[in-house]
Amino acid sequence: MSRLSSLDFETGLRSPARAVFPNAPHAISKDEAAKDVRTQHSERTQEGGSVDYRDLTVERRTLERGGSVGRIVIDRPNQLNALRMTVTDRELICALDSFEAEDDMRAVILTGAGDRAFCTGWDLSLIEDSSIPALEGLIRANTELFLKIWHLRQPVIAAVNGHAVGTGAAIALAADLTVVSETARLAEPEIRHGALSPFLILPFLTHAKAAHSFYYTGDALDAQAMHRLGLANAVVPPEALADEAMRVAARLALVPPWALQMKKRSLRAAYEAMGFGTAIRHHALADTLVIGGDFPEQRALLDILEKQGMRAFLQARDGPFRDMAPPDSESGRS
Repeated sequence: MSRLSSLDFETGLRSPARAVFPNAPHAISKDEAAKDVRTQHSERTQEGGSVDYRDLTVERRTLERGGSVGRIVIDRPNQLNALRMTVTDRELICALDSFEAEDDMRAVILTGAGDRAFCTGWDLSLIEDSSIPALEGLIRANTELFLKIWHLRQPVIAAVNGHAVGTGAAIALAADLTVVSETARLAEPEIRHGALSPFLILPFLTHAKAAHSFYYTGDALDAQAMHRLGLANAVVPPEALADEAMRVAARLALVPPWALQMKKRSLRAAYEAMGFGTAIRHHALADTLVIGGDFPEQRALLDILEKQGMRAFLQARDGPFRDMAPPDSESGRS
């Protein structure tokens, strides 16, 4: 296993990314490199068939008052709903594209299978190529997914049913509304092993001090902290999460769809005026440079990962942060 392939890379760029990475190929996974699910979706649609999702469960629910709600479940519970590069991410974009094209679709819910994890980022065991072009492709593919959620015509509701880590945290934050289980935890710990966060969105969602602390330390936020910082709209018991997400979606469906969609476009324009696109492009380039570097601290941690395994790596990476955390902090309990 190469040094860089063992990293939780968790970042990305969409187009406007092409301005930064015009020639970078998509990152390659171990056994799925040639599979383009979006092309497959297009071909099957032309044939009148349906998409056979491998890593997702995709559902539609017709509402009593008219319209539909889409529900996308990341369905890899045995892997804590980690994403397979060029497979799960493409399937997510494919499913979102499909729902976006439906005129009667009022909202889309994103969640994870099981009760342990919403999404824990990329399945690192399937990432082999750690060359700079491949890293650029990985980063671009990552943010392609985030910006698809961000710019989707319909509102997207994240129903966070457990751990949301790295890319999983970014997916939850990119959604228009976020409902979380009492067991939810949000974390982007990549900074601790020499990578940046997947999607620099917190400066546009909460106050500066909270964003700085989250990004600088990699400390996790529990459900109540997410709600307190404005990163979650509601906190509910685990057994009530699915119903609460559907209730929120049905309530949004009461709004005339053209008005709701234009309001979302106006809000996105406001974020662009605040520098959102520039920040995302700069951050993606910075993350590529950091990941592609060979820093002593990064090298030492990855040596532990390669020689002693994941448990020793996590202890070496996260142990000092737990030891120095304030007594009542979330980091101190992790």
